[in-house]
Amino acid sequence: MKTSRSSRRNRAMRERKERLKPDCELAIQRCEEAAARIRAASDELAACWIALARELAGGGDAIKLLRQRAWCNVLELRLKERAQALEKARLAVDAVWPDMMQAVRNRGLLGRLLRKSTNELAVAHEVWPLLAGKESAAPGPAKSSISKK
Repeated sequence: MKTSRSSRRNRAMRERKERLKPDCELAIQRCEEAAARIRAASDELAACWIALARELAGGGDAIKLLRQRAWCNVLELRLKERAQALEKARLAVDAVWPDMMQAVRNRGLLGRLLRKSTNELAVAHEVWPLLAGKESAAPGPAKSSISKK
């Protein structure tokens, strides 16, 4: 059984898309997860600073203030680490981005090519009887124009 050229192209595009899809999805998923971790760390740090401000306003114990300030420092370090993790995830997305864009462009080109091929095929079906010769089932007006020349 012969495989048409367009179905071979479609299969090749589908296989390439299937190879790219897990890499792209994984990179984007990691980026989203890193952003969520940053958001959580930021909220926790903000709550820590608010608690420290309340302790200061309430005239808290010096040891409690030092512990609270040390905890705020720990949370700031966590936030920086998570920001670095987000940057790594963003770089991973940047690494697969050209492949994703190429796949999108190829899909668009393939679609245009298939539409164009379908249109050309329709035109070929209309023109073929004229090109086949006088014995073919060419329409009457075409025969008359050929016979007049």
